[in-house]
Amino acid sequence: MTRSIFRRAVAPVLALFVLWPSTGAGQTIVGPDSVLVSELDTLIRQTNPELRAREAALAAAEARVRAAGSYGPVVLSAELEEVPNGLDVGQGGSFRLDLSRELFSGGLPAARRSLASRAVDRARRELTLARRSLLARADGALGRYLGGLAVSRRLAAQDSLLAGAQDAVTSRFAVGAARYVDVLRLRTERLRTQVEAAQARTEALQARRSLLGLVGPEDSIVAVFGAKLDRLALRAPLLLERFSFPSPPALDSLVAASASVQLAEVAVQQADAGVRLAKAGQRTRVGLSLGVQRFGDEANGHVVGPTVGASMTLPFTARGAGRATIEAAEHERVASTAELRGNRARATAVLGAARDRYEAAIANARLFESALLQGAREERENALAGYRVGSLSLLELLDFERALTQAEISRTRSLVTAAEALAELLAGAFEVPGRSGPATDLSGGDL
Repeated sequence: MTRSIFRRAVAPVLALFVLWPSTGAGQTIVGPDSVLVSELDTLIRQTNPELRAREAALAAAEARVRAAGSYGPVVLSAELEEVPNGLDVGQGGSFRLDLSRELFSGGLPAARRSLASRAVDRARRELTLARRSLLARADGALGRYLGGLAVSRRLAAQDSLLAGAQDAVTSRFAVGAARYVDVLRLRTERLRTQVEAAQARTEALQARRSLLGLVGPEDSIVAVFGAKLDRLALRAPLLLERFSFPSPPALDSLVAASASVQLAEVAVQQADAGVRLAKAGQRTRVGLSLGVQRFGDEANGHVVGPTVGASMTLPFTARGAGRATIEAAEHERVASTAELRGNRARATAVLGAARDRYEAAIANARLFESALLQGAREERENALAGYRVGSLSLLELLDFERALTQAEISRTRSLVTAAEALAELLAGAFEVPGRSGPATDLSGGDL
């Protein structure tokens, strides 16, 4: 009963339906619940520290694209020769001032921009995947929270019934119409019920704490998020009754959308860009310089005239180093391609197993018939009334109540298990490894 399930029940905004629209949504509940779920999503997306960090990483990668591939600045150079006594600069025999710049770089700037763009693609995918994984895990935590509340409330209802039975048996015992062992049996049953209810509430509080940890650390945001959780929790039993589970997405689609495969695809693209950059770095680059020169003439005067110069790199003079650089980049591409194949195989195995667990959880949840449980609930008050008038024994009443409670709790837990299996499937598929800094120098230096 994760928020994945709630959003399928209350608002079709789940990442599952964005990625696999053919899955189809289940029953939809209109009204305040859909608004609350949407507001919870929005708060997590807007305030989660991990998402904020990945957004900053994306902005940094985009800034590196703007910086990568540009030509270097114009270089100003000066040269002074034949200075008398080494001090009389004005009587120097030759003075030259040049402005130079690289005009042709053999495709190096474009290759650098391409590599920087691949880094942006990776950062953007990491942000999208991290958001989907985070929301899926939030679904699981919300399911545990509401499921724990539903279980504790059901046990509280059982305790209320047992309290009524205890009042009745205590009255009978006072007039000698009941045994003391019946009083002890009811007390023991109530104690067991209260302990289980406390455990369920503890599970709900732990899940709630996990949910609160998904939003920003500001107290005001945590307070708003907690208030929305409390409002949604008031309708937990009703929402549980309306859950509907979608068919799991096709395994091929799930593998293709998984983080390990998507990021490995970007790594292959980055390796391709790295090969292009390595090859561009070994091409001839041409520079041009323009300037002015003053030099002495035969009459001991000075003449001023323009200067023009050109320069070019000679890659063949470092052919061995250039070839090694290109080979290293090509080996990196081969390694990235092999890693992509390996990631696809691992994702197929891992996500296939998670998908099987989800299907099994759905099948188990569907074993419980809502109509049968509803009919049994209606018999609950009749059973209590029968016990009070003596037509139903205490043992029969306790057995009936315990069986009904366990059936309803088992159904609730089966819903939680199925919804957590879906959240685990999606969160595992979209899990992104920890961020690391850029591995490539995009500052414009040569390879």
